[in-house]
Amino acid sequence: MANKLKQLGTVSSAAAGITISGSTNATPIVVTLGSGHGLKEGDRIAISGVTGNTNANGTWTLSSVGATTATLVGSAGNGTHGGTVRVGVVCDSTPVMRNHSAALQTYGNLVGTVDIEAYDNYDDFSAGVNNSGATAPVLAPSLATQSAGSSSAPAKSTITAATTNAGLVAEIKISRIMRMVCTAFTSGAMGAAIEA
Repeated sequence: MANKLKQLGTVSSAAAGITISGSTNATPIVVTLGSGHGLKEGDRIAISGVTGNTNANGTWTLSSVGATTATLVGSAGNGTHGGTVRVGVVCDSTPVMRNHSAALQTYGNLVGTVDIEAYDNYDDFSAGVNNSGATAPVLAPSLATQSAGSSSAPAKSTITAATTNAGLVAEIKISRIMRMVCTAFTSGAMGAAIEA
């Protein structure tokens, strides 16, 4: 049986690995994704921060996934897209599930700093905090700086990426929602995926 992959996207600037820049006021909602998202049919994502078309916020299964668009199954638009949007990958299907161990694989030649954020529920994800006790996901402390998070910051593991550590593989503990964000960018690009 093949291993399952959950893509966390690709970063080539100080931004998140998966981004959304638009959502249609239609039934169902179609979102505009940044290139390099790596999402596929049936993947689940969490969205928060959409204003105007607030029905795009929540946890969704994706269909009709293309290079820069995807449909939110069961959604119905209710306004014009706006806001500062956050997107996370929902890990709620076997074997990529909360509290399971998996491998975090990175690829590319990024020189910069990347956070792998972990959230145990949608409310924490939406607020960017850790009130529910999520743990920093990377279990190999030598590969990342760990942060437990707080009522004002998420649990996260910070990886300093350089061309010398391209292709990093680390054991992680999965949380319900995972997100990759490049917090300091010098050059290159990096993708990341959870493999279980």
